[in-house]
Amino acid sequence: MPATITSHPAQAQGSTDGRDPKKKAAVMPQPFTRAAREHQEPMLDVSQQLGASSVAMGPFDVPAYGYMRGIFLWISATNGSGTATVAMKEDAPWNVISEIALIDVNGANIDGPVGGYDMYLDNKWFGRNMGDPKLNSMYVPPVTGANASGNFGFLLYIPVEISGRDGLGSLPNANAASTYKVRITLAPDSEVYATPPTVRPIVRVRAWLDAWTQPNATDLRGNANATQPPAMGTTQYLSKTSKTISAGFQQPRLDRVGSYIRNVLFVYRDANGSRATGQTNFPSDVSMFWDSKNLFTRHKDLWQSQMARRSGYNAGMEQAGGLDRGVFLEDFTHEFDGRLGNELRDGWLGTVQSTRLELSGTFGTAGTLTILTNDVSPAGPIFME
Repeated sequence: MPATITSHPAQAQGSTDGRDPKKKAAVMPQPFTRAAREHQEPMLDVSQQLGASSVAMGPFDVPAYGYMRGIFLWISATNGSGTATVAMKEDAPWNVISEIALIDVNGANIDGPVGGYDMYLDNKWFGRNMGDPKLNSMYVPPVTGANASGNFGFLLYIPVEISGRDGLGSLPNANAASTYKVRITLAPDSEVYATPPTVRPIVRVRAWLDAWTQPNATDLRGNANATQPPAMGTTQYLSKTSKTISAGFQQPRLDRVGSYIRNVLFVYRDANGSRATGQTNFPSDVSMFWDSKNLFTRHKDLWQSQMARRSGYNAGMEQAGGLDRGVFLEDFTHEFDGRLGNELRDGWLGTVQSTRLELSGTFGTAGTLTILTNDVSPAGPIFME
């Protein structure tokens, strides 16, 4: 029998895998965060003395520059004085801002409207790389007690970008004829102080745009650059809803569904608005359901212990670097290293408009459940390989 001869396709000279050596492999551009530079610039500086009524400030235009990452917001209350024995309300000093909203170029809300205390919780718990605002060097605790001024100061961050690793979520902001806007409302003094100083402080509000520069198409060596963040137009949102809760077994539903959820945070207050009582009367054993799936059933103390472990906040309750009374976070951002934020996005909770997402448990007293939801609407591929 003659030998069988097998024919193989001819290979290009110098190649061992059949590829044409003259054809160059595609060159990936340098990542956006390598090509762009960080940028900050001031955008507002206004002052107003606290009084008996709330004061609307703005809306203020966000300066048009590059890609917006977020906005730094510095609040300082000074020049208070008098002979009163000053005492603060439970959510002070953060609640000196009764409303913050970041508004897109079409008039829709990106962040908010939420209160200053809500933004404090966002910064502290949502993995924004800000950490506890009470641990920031710009935090000035309220001056209270006999003959006190009632002065205070703090720094907050209005978030836009999702990931500083690759710039996902930073938004194009180069059109000065169509700008993003920030709206701020100062609360009346009665919301901030249980007993105010005789002369109310003057509150100064300053803000800075935090942005990326627009990268050049190539660097100085001629290497191609990515000139926009990945999945440009991907937007994360911060929204707030409140549910009236009766004493007994309740199943409050989360209304903000239809996209990927990064974080959801629950704040329970009694009928008088107290988080301290809310902490006591939040369900001891609580469940969360995602359609027919039980995501968890756990004791509230275990829940807050998990929050402390993932955040590193282990100081005493209500202290700097500690937990907050009546506050319970369910995050979907810890899958990278077990800590909040800098996630790979694999843990985000996918929802559609028909998703049934709800809490379940027995509340010890009637009150209000505030739900802060941080969700993401993608505009392209967002998951990291």
